[in-house]
Formats: sequence, C-alpha cells, structure tokens
Amino acid sequence: MASCAFAALTATAALASSHREAPMIADDPLADNVDLYAFRSPDASNTITIIATYVPLQLPQGGPNYYSFGENIRYEVHIDNDATKPGDEIVYRFTFNRTNEDPSTFFNIRLGKQNLKTTYKLERSIDGGANFQW
Repeated sequence: MASCAFAALTATAALASSHREAPMIADDPLADNVDLYAFRSPDASNTITIIATYVPLQLPQGGPNYYSFGENIRYEVHIDNDATKPGDEIVYRFTFNRTNEDPSTFFNIRLGKQNLKTTYKLERSIDGGANFQW
C-alpha cells in the first residue's frame, strides 16, 4: 500500500513544470516568463491583482549579482476580457533601463548601497496593442 502511494506521488511530480523546458527560451533566461497569477485584490474587491514572474530558478546562493530585467526585452502581459472577441483587449508593456553608478566594480550592491539601479517604463494599450500610452 505504501509503495502504491509513493508511485502515485512520483508520477505526479514528474509532470510538474521545470520552467526551463522550452529549448529556445532556456538560452535567454531574462526573457523567460515563468508564472502569471491573477486574483481578486484583497483591498479592493472590485479589482484584480496580476503578478507576472520572470527569470526562472534563481536561487539565493546565486548572489551577489542576481539576474535583473533585460534592457533589450519588452515584457508584456496580455489580458483578454471578452472571450467572444478574438485577441486581447488590454496589454501592459514594461521596458527597463539600468544605470551602473560605479563602473569600477562588477558588484550590483556595494557598501550597502545599490550600485546597479534599474528603472522602468510602463505602457498600457486598451486597443489590443495597436496604440500604447504611459
């Protein structure tokens, strides 16, 4: 009986996503969209909170220089509010820019201060991506 339960557990675990399964995206981890979560906002029940994660399998021992968002990558979250119409009604686009404040070191954090500062621009399209505003 115990071996049967163990076999069922291993079969289920074998089907789990590794987040690195696509051969082409494995070569570009900064562009790899890992998960998307959407849930009713706890502080405003008439709104939805959306969380998108990128860069899979980044572990704490990989520091002090962790992956950051890519500067030559457009990160987009597409939302289809009306299943009766083809395409997405809303698109959020994020683009990132990094500034190295001390180029004499390769460390992202130096003397307790952030050395590699990242800023972003958020754009929104409400016509399926034809036009963006920020």
